[in-house]
Formats: sequence, C-alpha cells, structure tokens
Amino acid sequence: MSTSSLSYPPAADSNTVSSETNFSSVLTFPLQKWYEWGYQHNPLTASEIDISRVKHSYALLQDQLGNSENPIYGLHTSYGENERNHLDPNQWKDTQVNLLEYLRVGIGAPLPKTVVRRALKLQAQKTAHGLSGIHPSTYQALLKLANGDSLPMVPRKGSLGASGDLISMAHAITPLFEHGPRGPRDVIGLVNTNAMMASWAIEHDNRLRKLLRDCFKSVALMSLAIGAGDEHFSEGLHHGEVHTSYARAGNLLTQLRHDYLKSSRVSEGEKSLLQARYSVRCAPQILGHCLDLLEYSEAKIRSEATAVADNPLILESGPWHGGLFYAIGLASSAEFMQEIIHRLAEMLDRQILILMDHRLNGRLPDNLNVETFNHCKGIHQLISALFQEIKARSTPVRQMSFSCEGNNQDLVPCGMAALNNVNDQLDTLREIVRAATFCSARAAMMRSSDDLPEALNLKNWPQFTTSQVESIL
Repeated sequence: MSTSSLSYPPAADSNTVSSETNFSSVLTFPLQKWYEWGYQHNPLTASEIDISRVKHSYALLQDQLGNSENPIYGLHTSYGENERNHLDPNQWKDTQVNLLEYLRVGIGAPLPKTVVRRALKLQAQKTAHGLSGIHPSTYQALLKLANGDSLPMVPRKGSLGASGDLISMAHAITPLFEHGPRGPRDVIGLVNTNAMMASWAIEHDNRLRKLLRDCFKSVALMSLAIGAGDEHFSEGLHHGEVHTSYARAGNLLTQLRHDYLKSSRVSEGEKSLLQARYSVRCAPQILGHCLDLLEYSEAKIRSEATAVADNPLILESGPWHGGLFYAIGLASSAEFMQEIIHRLAEMLDRQILILMDHRLNGRLPDNLNVETFNHCKGIHQLISALFQEIKARSTPVRQMSFSCEGNNQDLVPCGMAALNNVNDQLDTLREIVRAATFCSARAAMMRSSDDLPEALNLKNWPQFTTSQVESIL
C-alpha cells in the first residue's frame, strides 16, 4: 500500500516570487490526495507486500503470545492505569470484546462520513506496516469497510488524544467485530492510533486553505476601495532579508488587485493616508505568516497521518512498548490552525471597520450606504460579534492538558478536543470571510458608473457566497 508523494509547493524566494502569475496554482492543496481518501470513489487496495507484512506480523504475535517472561500489554495485562492487573493471554477474545464495549461511549454530533472513511483508510495503511499483529482477515475486512457503502456513526467527543483515538476508533471499527475478534490484538491494535485525528486535521486543512484564498480576495478588494495602492504589497517586500512568505503574500495581493482593476465595475479609491492602517499595510505579513503556519501544520499532519501509531509494536525481537500513539503533532497542527483563524478574523474585522468610515475608506459613504441597497453597519457588527466567539474559544492547546485516566495518562496533548474546537472556529471564520467579502466587494464597486450588482444589496446578504465575486465583477 502506498500514497503518492505529497510535496509542498517550493518555498518562494525574492527572485521567484515576483514571477508568480497564477493565483490558484500558488495556493495549492498539499494534502489533497489524502483529502480525497474521504470519498468512496478513491478506494484503497492492498499490495502483495502489504498482505505479506500483515501475515508475518500476525505470525510473530502468535509466537510471542505464550512468553509470559516478555509480556505484551493488553494481552498479559489489563489496560492503562489497570496494567497492574495480570490477565490470561488465552482469554484474549473476552479481553478484546470487553475493550471494544467499554470504549463505545462517545457522545456529540457525528463526525462527517468523509472523516470516518479517511480515518479507516489511514488506519489500513498504518496496519500495512506489519507491526501490530492484526489478523490478516481483519485487515482485509478493514479495507472492505473503508471502501464500502455503509459507514458507522462516530461521535466526535470522548478521545483524550493521548493513547490515540480510543473512543472514536472503537465506534469506527465496530462493524468489523459483529462475530467477534479474529485475533488477540484486533481491537487494541486498531484503536491505539491517531488515524481519526489525522483525518479530522486533513479535513480542516482543506477548509482553511479555501478560506485563506477567499481572505486574499477580500483584502485585495478592500485595499482597492480605500485607495491603498500597490506600495504596501510590492517592491519593499523583495529586498534584503525580508521573509520570503511576506513577499509571496504581497505578490498575490498585487496580482489580485491588478486582475480586479481589469473589470469596469472596479476602480481604485482616493488615497486617504500615506500609510494605511496596520490591518491593511501589514496584510502581507499577516497573510504570509498564516501561509507559513499552514505549511508547518501540514508538515505535522504528514508526519502523523500514515506512520505507525500503535502500542506495543510486535517486532522480531519481541514486543516494544512506547508511545507512538501520543498525537502531539496533531495537537500542534490544531494550535497552528487556531492561530491562523484568529489572525485572519482579527485582520478582517479591523479592515471592515475602516470601510465603514468615510474618512478612511476613500471617501465612500459611511457604512457603505447605497440608496435602495441599504448599508453595511449591521454586517460589521456581526463580524465583530463572530470575532468575539473566536476569541472566547482561543485557549491554547498546550494549556488544555491535565492528568487523566488514573494518572496513567498524566500528560495529554488534547488533540481531538483541539480539532473539534478548530472545526467550530472554521464555521465561524467562514461567516466572517463571507461578510468581509460582501463589504469589500461592495466598496470596490461603488464608484463604478455601472449599477451595483443585486447580489450586493443588503436584502440578498443571506444568500451571498464568496464564489459570487468573480461572476459579478
């Protein structure tokens, strides 16, 4: 089993960044192939090497099962803090059934089916490393479930993110054990994983990249409306040791500005200040920083997504006990995404405030008032209210940890809770971006001799989408 290389776009330097001309090609989706695993039209298949590894691993487990002098966690012992309780490894069927039953206690809204399907495929790839002692038939059943029509409902709340996706994966793999487990590690080897968190993070990454694209468009339109000019986004960003991501972001904004000015509906406003407010003047720094953070986040996701995340590993030398399921990388990914969301929301809130003030917005009417189209003061108030929600949910992931599960999991990275929080914040950011784009597009088109598009009439705000911008320009 293999996945295609998921390389990042090359880091921009001051020479190459000025020659970038295609906005869509620059803001690519490095994790797209894994994202597509969430859909049934992308089935995963096992190679002969994968099957051979799984069979060999299961044979090793059978050889090691009877060696009480080198015990295997979860077979010779109970789980977690109860590891001190010794078990008869020959009773593995009861042990595995009990584990599955006591973990199926998740609550909350179900995870999207794309997340569940992708997680099952990621887990199949992890299993194919041949280090978990999973029964070969269970491995084949896992692939069939991942590729099939019917998927289980998986609640999103319950996993601590320290010993992996215990509770969420227990729900996800339940259909595999309708007739009981086939092998001694079939349950523990499939729940001791980070596959569900990795899948959730990949889902968020895709959404956040799309929102970041829309942010660039809103910022470009807003800067045109206030007459900011190209200066803040261009030449100075390409000199000396300026961070290349800032130059990259500035170049993208300049490109978008020039593209929008080709439309008869858009004209540059009257410059009100030599230096625009920081939310505009420093937009390349903010957006460039967000691009960096997103690439850091994606690097963490990549390192966790298909790597082995089990405990113990079944090696030739015997069982190896460690903490590969400790999903600190995915918690860090959530932390990066949370900062991006906060930075973008804050920037857009400040920019739309500028658009409401005739002294700063290139002498457009206060609140972007247009006769028969009403004004946008309420929309800015909405943006600020939504930003309040984001601020209220911005507890750093590193501050969420506390000792859990009888002090066995005395440090937890809180990956699943953090990713659930990111999901909610992405919902909020989507509305902020939509509202900001409505105001920015309206402001950029208000000087045109053409009538303002009906899509930008306040009465049509509920139906407005960011994708409409290109069609109304």
